[in-house]
Amino acid sequence: MPAAAAAAPAAQDAEAAKKAADEAKQKADEKRSKQKELRDKQRQLAHAAVERQVQEIDRTTRTLTVQVALDRAGVELEVARKELEVFLQDVKPREIEQRRISLDGTTYYAEHQKDELGELTAMYEADEFARSTKELVLKRGRREMELADRRLAVEKREYSHFEQTELPNRERELRHKVADAELAKRKAELEVEKARIELELEARKLTERTADLEEDVRDLQEALAKLEAKS
Repeated sequence: MPAAAAAAPAAQDAEAAKKAADEAKQKADEKRSKQKELRDKQRQLAHAAVERQVQEIDRTTRTLTVQVALDRAGVELEVARKELEVFLQDVKPREIEQRRISLDGTTYYAEHQKDELGELTAMYEADEFARSTKELVLKRGRREMELADRRLAVEKREYSHFEQTELPNRERELRHKVADAELAKRKAELEVEKARIELELEARKLTERTADLEEDVRDLQEALAKLEAKS
């Protein structure tokens, strides 16, 4: 047999052996790659389980926080409304009546001083008294009447300021307090709703990611099982 003819089968055998070795190496590399990917997915799945536990704690904490804020806002709103109600139904009418009584008292006193001066003047003009005594008494009476008129003027200005400025300002502040409390309560309600939506979205995302990881793990396990079967 010629040397060239004898060498041909040997070369074919060597090529076949090389091809088989390459295929074996490729399968081994593929297997290692699949195993590495499987381990990575399994770690991610384990991390997702821990993340779910942390997420539940966060859910409880955040839910409690926003609910407490809502409860507090509700209490503050009730307090503000009660303060306004008490002011309108009790404080305002009572203080107005007190100021009116004081103003009426000052008015009556001024009128009394005026009447008294009139009586003194009429009495001293009708009778003959010492001039010095007459002037002293009438002077004292005129001063009393003047002071009474000045006190009355001040009392009227104070009452006008109280009724037209002070009381409206106090009422406006209380109404603003109610409006602010209503706004705070509405914000707290929105925070509760926002927290609910965000927590549900986070839970859904984690559930979907976990499902994808579980599917990837199954696919990799099946692929490895097929590679093992071909070995």
